[in-house]
Amino acid sequence: MGDIAIVGIGEVPTASIPDRTSWDIVFDTCIEAVVDSGIAKDEIEGVISVAPIAQPVIETELAYGQLPERLGLKGVRDCAMVNAGGASTSNALRLAEQWIASGIAGSVLVQQVTVHSTMPLPQQIDAFARAGVDMQWEYPYGTTYNIIMGLLANRYMHESGASAEDMASVVTALRSWAEHDPHSLFYGRPAPSVEQVLGSELLNTPLHKRESNILADGGAALVVVSAQKAKELGTPAAYKLGDSSRYFSGTCVARDFDTVADGVRVTAAEAMARAGVTRQDIDLWNVYVAYPLAHPLMAENLGVAPAGQGARYFAEGRMSFGGDIAWSTIGDAPGRGHTGSGVGTACYVETARQLMGRAGKRQIADCRFVYQNSAGGSGFNNIATIWGKDA
Repeated sequence: MGDIAIVGIGEVPTASIPDRTSWDIVFDTCIEAVVDSGIAKDEIEGVISVAPIAQPVIETELAYGQLPERLGLKGVRDCAMVNAGGASTSNALRLAEQWIASGIAGSVLVQQVTVHSTMPLPQQIDAFARAGVDMQWEYPYGTTYNIIMGLLANRYMHESGASAEDMASVVTALRSWAEHDPHSLFYGRPAPSVEQVLGSELLNTPLHKRESNILADGGAALVVVSAQKAKELGTPAAYKLGDSSRYFSGTCVARDFDTVADGVRVTAAEAMARAGVTRQDIDLWNVYVAYPLAHPLMAENLGVAPAGQGARYFAEGRMSFGGDIAWSTIGDAPGRGHTGSGVGTACYVETARQLMGRAGKRQIADCRFVYQNSAGGSGFNNIATIWGKDA
């Protein structure tokens, strides 16, 4: 039985627009989500912000409780900020669930904002070189996210026999969804071919420039209530049915590959068991891992593709727009544009949008159950949740 439900969503297009301030995005997304929920603004009793990465000014303003005041939310009882990297939104929703269950807040607003376009390039590089990386054992040796993903992809390709062409097809698949997403940085732009991906600059073996991500500005918001209240509202909603999590390690170079794979499998199985569904019931695998090269491994660990065949499934177009497996329908960070922890928030908005039947050309027919995951920091954990159209 679902305990909470998402009843309102708000989002701005991901783009590099320096004149669009952080507060412009906060106002637009939060107002849209509250109006969308059908709940009066002064019925919002809790506000939770996802910590903006490498944005100290807006982070401090939000952490010190300015959002309810600036939005004129007169019914707020508590306000907080959550930071767990890419897992922040999952934890924000968990906190909202606790507030709702304990009676602290009947309606909770969760929001995220990112503005990268006004950050000087050296600052962007330094921020992502430090975030989620051990400063003693990794940072001095240049263990950046691109390096980490290259090492992971190299091992996967060695063990599975996947070719560079197979891996490049993941980008093509994810971008095929983004082409039809009005909130994507790549909306209306045809997905690059495998040849175009492999023809782009090599960052580190086997990661090409088009297999990395583009930083951009964006933001989103969710209004969360109890499952009972969602039913009373009588409008389409996304109900949380079950979840599970596993911690791996905070240091990438000390992370055991098999432990991570087992954690992804176990969290999915536990979340589905708690939700009372099976793998065959899942209509959409809304996977968030930030980098395209990790998607084949996720497909195998989730049992969507046989062992060693994840990349082949992408190469065959099965996960592409129009394919037979609905997978990451905003195209994850490679399709949406990378907005730090906000990619996770955008994925939750998409989960809600699909279950509400409002995803436009990307809408999955008769979408009833969605698997949604998030991973914290540099992948220190995995949080799996199952969301449903009905409680």
